[in-house]
Amino acid sequence: MPLAVEDKCLAFHGPLLYTAKVLKAHDPANPEKTAGDEVPANLKDQQCFFIHYRGWKSSWDEWVSPERLKEYTEENLQYKQELVQQAKDARQAKKKTPAKPRKAEPRKRKSATAAADETGSAGPQGPRIVVHIAQTLKAVLVDDWERITKDKKLVSLPCRPTVAQLLDEYCEDASAHEVSPVVQSQLHEYCSGLKLYFDNSLAVLLLYRFERLQYADYVQDPASSIYGAVHLLRLLSSLPELVSFTSMDEFGCDVIVQQTEKLLKWLSRNMELFDDGMYVNTSSQYEGTALNM
Repeated sequence: MPLAVEDKCLAFHGPLLYTAKVLKAHDPANPEKTAGDEVPANLKDQQCFFIHYRGWKSSWDEWVSPERLKEYTEENLQYKQELVQQAKDARQAKKKTPAKPRKAEPRKRKSATAAADETGSAGPQGPRIVVHIAQTLKAVLVDDWERITKDKKLVSLPCRPTVAQLLDEYCEDASAHEVSPVVQSQLHEYCSGLKLYFDNSLAVLLLYRFERLQYADYVQDPASSIYGAVHLLRLLSSLPELVSFTSMDEFGCDVIVQQTEKLLKWLSRNMELFDDGMYVNTSSQYEGTALNM
């Protein structure tokens, strides 16, 4: 592939192609042109390129092999559009597949303004709980809603750290401050259960319509290994309503409330997790496709 530094190109990230720029190039025949320690060990013996995805944070810059790159030509741009259409068709086909009957239909996502101000709602038969969310985190939910639904931006995926990594880190940190074996057990059970619930609920409860085309890229992966802090916050803000549809007893509710409020406080002490830079712009093509799904 005749690519050189500063060239514009198209790069595979998952099943779709994205516009990128070549920042550095490595040729094993001329290793002196690239610092050896910059290139990953698995790519040192072959030609590779260090690229930047347009509109993405620089933390996503990476070394890739030529197989993941295509020249920026009209033909390849058409292929890029075809991949988006294929993802859309696959998503629509999945929607048409008959689903197993469920006891209750999942709720549609509310605006973050409503979600942020919500302190709990009682289901027809289930318990009612109240979870207190710091104003700083409520502001994050409102900003998140506006960026997705009004500004037509997306959270860059996969997130760093992911929900799974965050819960593991929180569990380790919180466990170090708990002396009671009972509370430690509750903590570990809570984090494990929350991660599992996140994996099973993201697609039907936690995404806005505009994000569903992007989700098609990652549908085969556990949600907790792809999505990050702001998506976890969406789930935590929804717990009062979700618990109201369960038959959980009073003791179980108390544990959920206590553990959730501790996790929310931990998130509020780590506000750098909600950096504005995690949002990226989308193309008019993505916007048109996503809104017509």
